[in-house]
Amino acid sequence: MSKSRLEAFSDGIFAIIITIMVLELKVPATGAWSELIKPSFFATLSAYLLSFLFVASFWISHHMIITPVKVVDKVLLWSNIGLLLPISLLPLVTAWHGRYPSATAPSVCYLLIYVLSVLGLYILGQVSLARVSPVQRTECYETNKTRLWLVVFGLISLAVTFVIPLVSSLSVFIILIYWLRASNQKDVRRKF
Repeated sequence: MSKSRLEAFSDGIFAIIITIMVLELKVPATGAWSELIKPSFFATLSAYLLSFLFVASFWISHHMIITPVKVVDKVLLWSNIGLLLPISLLPLVTAWHGRYPSATAPSVCYLLIYVLSVLGLYILGQVSLARVSPVQRTECYETNKTRLWLVVFGLISLAVTFVIPLVSSLSVFIILIYWLRASNQKDVRRKF
């Protein structure tokens, strides 16, 4: 299979996920400005925005993993599918977490999907290491080590979320900001 087919399939899944999530946003009950600051609407909108950034960062990370790959084989394809599985559940847990942001079950599931997705990126990154040029392998390996540390942080946060459900959104936000900052620093270092 060509790399472009794998990328097109994955891009389609990411686009569908974002579309499904935005369809979960409900129109406010009235035309008043006050509707926008109601806790129920604000919680749902916040969960959507965080999940949108989540999907965007995963789409970019996916692109960064797949771009240097020279050979697409069944192991890489199944690793890619393994990444897309937890991400495909994001619209469900986002809607649930947005509706009940301080409840334990939706908060744990929301963070769990994020941790499983980062783990999926890590596995895809590991599988891709054997399929990139030796020159790029070290950089890909270093980037993937960061993903592994984010999985560890996510698992620790998951344990705390059982006790304090609001840790879930905060942890996803911290992981997202850390990843964006770390990947931006790598881009800056590459230019120099």
